Amino acid sequence: MRGHTPGMHAVTIREAKARLNALVEAAQRGEQVVLMRGARHVALIVPLTEADLEVSSRLTDAQAGRLWAELATGVREGTSVVMERPDEAVEHLSRAKSSPRPTSRPRRKPGRRGGR
Repeated sequence: MRGHTPGMHAVTIREAKARLNALVEAAQRGEQVVLMRGARHVALIVPLTEADLEVSSRLTDAQAGRLWAELATGVREGTSVVMERPDEAVEHLSRAKSSPRPTSRPRRKPGRRGGR
């Protein structure tokens, strides 16, 4: 393996294919493993932790609509809800299912046409 600095391995992709297990083990020990295509550095092999694999919670369209409505209300009234993680927002919005949905525009009085 070509080494640039101690604890760093720079190898061609061809070399990496032949020595993948050893390179993964080196990365797990904390060594930098850089893959090269010709003279260019193109990728890095790094170890993963459980936190790296954590899947982010996603909001449904209805939950996102309620979140935007709550944000707009918070801006108008000077109040807000602060959450540290996306899953807290999903949980909060799941509990707030009964909150009214925002309308996209003000309602007009019956019998009146806009702009005239």
